[in-house]
Amino acid sequence: MRPLAWSLVLAAGLALAACRNDGAGVGPPPPATSDPEGKDLVEGAVVAATEKTGGIRILKVMEVNFFPPPMGDEIVFTAFKEMANDFQHASDLWTTRRGKGLMTVEMTKIRVQRQQFRQRDYRVIAAEPVTPEEKLAAPDAGRFKDLAPR
Repeated sequence: MRPLAWSLVLAAGLALAACRNDGAGVGPPPPATSDPEGKDLVEGAVVAATEKTGGIRILKVMEVNFFPPPMGDEIVFTAFKEMANDFQHASDLWTTRRGKGLMTVEMTKIRVQRQQFRQRDYRVIAAEPVTPEEKLAAPDAGRFKDLAPR
């Protein structure tokens, strides 16, 4: 081969070796902060939140139950098993794995009061509707809606 051809092959090989295959940067950038009042925690929000044991847990808001003070609103989450290193990594994981059905549900329903959850460091990394299949996976999500006065 000619020296020019070898240099092109070498350059192409180095360019491919420099490419990351972990999905880095494919998700939208997470916001710099979360809403201090927790008003961004709405049905369908995909949330990345820090864990006390380290890492970032990915959660999806399945439902928000509104209660009068002093109790406050209750948020029903589905938690996923996959953990991220930081908020951008969580966004990348959600973007690359969710569409392929590769996110593993860890717990189908976690009930948390809004005022307790907003004390955590979290970011809303996506928003999408809650599907009927997701509602079936969390059978008692929505049970308080039946108690609302008509």
